[in-house]
Amino acid sequence: MTISLNWDLASLFTGGSQSATLADFLDQIITDLNNFRPNLDPLTVQNQAEWAAQIQHLYDITTRLDHASAFVGCLVSQDVNDDKAFQLEAQSDQLWAQLGTHWTKLTALFAQQDETAWADLINNTELKHVAFNLNELRELARQKMSPELEALATELAADGYHGWNRLYNTVSGDKQVMLLGEELSLGQLQNRYEDDPDREVRRKAFELYEASWLKLAKTCAASLNNQAGFRLTLYKNRGWDSILKEPLMNNRLSRETLEAMWSTIDSKNGKLLDYLSAKAKRLGLEQLHWYDVFAPVGEVAKTFTYQEAGEFVIEAMKRFNPDIAQFCRMAIDKEWIESENRSGKRAGGFCTSFPVNGETRIFMTYNGSYNGMLTLAHELGHSYHDWVMRDLPYGASQYAMNVAETASTFNELVVNDASLRATDDPQERLSLLGAKLSNAMAMLMNIKSRFDFEMAFFERRAKQQLSVDELNELMVTAQRNAFKDSLVNYHPYFWASKLHFYITEAPFYNFPYTFGYLFSNGVYAQALSEGPAFVDRYIAMLRDTGSMDTEILAHTHLGVDLTKPEFWETALDRILGDVDTFVDLVDKMA
Repeated sequence: MTISLNWDLASLFTGGSQSATLADFLDQIITDLNNFRPNLDPLTVQNQAEWAAQIQHLYDITTRLDHASAFVGCLVSQDVNDDKAFQLEAQSDQLWAQLGTHWTKLTALFAQQDETAWADLINNTELKHVAFNLNELRELARQKMSPELEALATELAADGYHGWNRLYNTVSGDKQVMLLGEELSLGQLQNRYEDDPDREVRRKAFELYEASWLKLAKTCAASLNNQAGFRLTLYKNRGWDSILKEPLMNNRLSRETLEAMWSTIDSKNGKLLDYLSAKAKRLGLEQLHWYDVFAPVGEVAKTFTYQEAGEFVIEAMKRFNPDIAQFCRMAIDKEWIESENRSGKRAGGFCTSFPVNGETRIFMTYNGSYNGMLTLAHELGHSYHDWVMRDLPYGASQYAMNVAETASTFNELVVNDASLRATDDPQERLSLLGAKLSNAMAMLMNIKSRFDFEMAFFERRAKQQLSVDELNELMVTAQRNAFKDSLVNYHPYFWASKLHFYITEAPFYNFPYTFGYLFSNGVYAQALSEGPAFVDRYIAMLRDTGSMDTEILAHTHLGVDLTKPEFWETALDRILGDVDTFVDLVDKMA
């Protein structure tokens, strides 16, 4: 059977961006938002049903808006010239803002209620299934300013705090440069300095990249300084004394766990210096420059059709868990994946869920490469995670960023190992191992430098704005420390070039990636150790990601304490075990 390269969206809403069904669906959401009035009397046994009905109604609106927004996101991704889809996207953003105001007012009421009455409400009604989320929202409301001030802050942030993010996106996105007679965006230029096999091309691309960000640096510094100033002022007025309070709450994580993770990484990531040294040897260098760090080594000569990639992923997953393999088969056969390599599509890949009917859709542009196959496996992991939670209420299915990569990274690890078992070719093995260790270096060194930079930046920013030179100095210091002074040169303008520093919706957009990477590796280590007996626990863990703090999730389903180094050591030892294999292979090929 021939597999379609395009996803099926018509079964969700017919007619694409011109869909009358979608228009009616959105009109009903608008009506419900306009009619919603979270004005409730103090909670008692007598009005408990009214309270439960109000909360359930807002969850229902949220579910439907999420469903419609996911569809619109698919439309704008599949065709960047669909103007109507972009209008729908703007409308969706406005509706989310209106919905957010309702939740702010409602959760402020949560915080004001008597403890006994509140406990009775969430334990003796249908709300017991979303009790974790409701308690979480209530506690957050207690730690914020008054509802009126929070609403004002949200309104001011639209053109202030988030405005600096939009300015950065505009400035960085509009920049075009010429490299060797070819016009490139800064994103394309970054790909050239990281991935081009020709070292001279990488060098020229990196020097041009740095020069380009030098020209943009003052604007970037203004954006970074001013959005940081907004956050610091907001936190001060909320009475929050730590810059990490919000990102830790967002990730349902304790600072003790975060510190345990970073300290264990710092004690073990020195092993990657052997990898960097062997890579330099393979590239004919004494020592790596920044533009050599991600350079390819070895070669995977094979290409895979989309159908072949799908079959490989399915067979690899079948060895671990037939349930995941069966799901992958279903997602491919039901045309839940947009994979066609054509112009007019957005870059990148994602998986999005449709909570009304429990389906998902995957967006990617498949190019026939090994990395393309890994992307397919990765996104199918996200899709599987949502699939096993499809019967849960909306308030119990929203998991945090730090555990969002669990199933996706798990799938990648399975496919990576299957690929290594499938080849004896030294060049292929070198390329596969190099890609794995390059990813490890990104997670354990590069992201460590981003985290350390942000911590140092906010400490200094609390006293004064920082100049471009001061930001460069902080960045290079963080990189030298994270890479253990192993490179010839560093990337002082990384703070300007990395979009993640400017994402105002998710502060400290760095450590959740490293956490998720290590957590998934720790899960995979248990899966390999326990075999089929682990399958049911794996599914149960994924289902609980939306209703447990991270430490409780790990203790309940893995029997580990994330605040202690043992779990992190196990994950790191498994990852770093590839270093000696890579070094031996380089020596044999010398």
